[in-house]
Amino acid sequence: MNTNTTAILNTPGYYYAIAYILSCLVVLFTNKRRKNGWSGILIHVSIFSALVFFMSLTDGIRKWLFIPSMCVIIGLILADLYLGCEFTVLQACYYCIKAFINGEFAASLCWQIYYHFYGKVYYENNSMWKWTEMLIVYGVIYICLYLIEKSLHKDMEELQITGRELMVVAVISGAVFAVSNLSYLDRNGLFSGGMASDIFIIRTLVDLSGLAVLYAYHIQVKEVQMRFEKDTLQNIMDMQYRNYKLSQESIDLVNQKYHDLKHQIAIFKSEIGTEKTSEYLEQMEREIKVFEAQNKTGNKVLDAVLMSKGVYCQKHGIEMKIMVDGGLLEFMDVVDVSALFGNMLDNAIESAEKQKEEKRLIGLYISREKQFLRIRTENYCAEKINFKNGMPITTKKDKRFHGYGMKSMQKTVEKYGGSVVASQREHWFELKILIPLNGKRINGI
Repeated sequence: MNTNTTAILNTPGYYYAIAYILSCLVVLFTNKRRKNGWSGILIHVSIFSALVFFMSLTDGIRKWLFIPSMCVIIGLILADLYLGCEFTVLQACYYCIKAFINGEFAASLCWQIYYHFYGKVYYENNSMWKWTEMLIVYGVIYICLYLIEKSLHKDMEELQITGRELMVVAVISGAVFAVSNLSYLDRNGLFSGGMASDIFIIRTLVDLSGLAVLYAYHIQVKEVQMRFEKDTLQNIMDMQYRNYKLSQESIDLVNQKYHDLKHQIAIFKSEIGTEKTSEYLEQMEREIKVFEAQNKTGNKVLDAVLMSKGVYCQKHGIEMKIMVDGGLLEFMDVVDVSALFGNMLDNAIESAEKQKEEKRLIGLYISREKQFLRIRTENYCAEKINFKNGMPITTKKDKRFHGYGMKSMQKTVEKYGGSVVASQREHWFELKILIPLNGKRINGI
């Protein structure tokens, strides 16, 4: 190998530093950021400066310090993504690994193109050519990666990462990094390339293959989670509808019994003439009338839901205040009404049960506001709730199996062109729904 070939074999550290920075920026611009404004910019600039300085300092470092140096670099990338985006630790690690492999591929390809023209075009001391070539290659690569990442966020706002997904990605990336660097660490190895061109080809192709596998795995994980979410939402809809049917059957049976009892009371009153007995029967009759008037909202589905939830609330000491006009719900499907209000009240009841007995309060309000249907639930909630995009974030450890009640409500309301927003004010949690009263669903759903 001649002197020039030996010199060009070692890719300059700033190639990788710039590639890692661009990889981080792709992640930052395609995910919800934790901090905006000057504070966020200062964090990124500080970490990027530390990354460039460290990689320049360790450029061409000896073998035994190579792995520790790479751990520091990966740590800086991880810190930037975790501090920059609203990621959990697992999500930050997952995207850190992807950004690292993206940077490895971009830097290796960019330097290989430089090497391909080395000797054919004389630009050894022409830094303008080197930076122009880097700008073009990095520009094409990272615009493509940005578009890919944006497309992956279309159908799913947030990818839930577990230890299993992280372990798979870590193993794939570890294997890719090890194979792509074998020739650099030991040029006489069994799987190493002897010529500089071979080394570059092996490195670039291995990094490209790793990048492709990582994105293929990402798509697979996304599809599995979307299928799971779709099935879960459908199961929630079916469960609420089954609950409504059972409640309706029970109400019909009770109504029949009360109807019979009314006639029996009328007979007793005509046959028994004592004043005390008559008063007792009149009291029973008044209680029956109260029951008959209870939860008569103008919508049979809502009546059944309110009856079943009301019975549960009475057993658990929860006071439920209802001011509704059920007739406004006539344009909604039976399944949608049962699912929407079943989930709304289930969430409110679950929260109310956590409060002290005197604070177990729930309110449901349905009214018309100009050309909109306005639905609101409220319940006392002592603990502070965190929100994201106007919806509460579940505090339960395994987020994969929680929060689907809220998602089900969102899907139902979106069918009718409406919107859902939640808020907390002075220990009162409110869920507000606004639906246009045109009686039509969106896209024929």
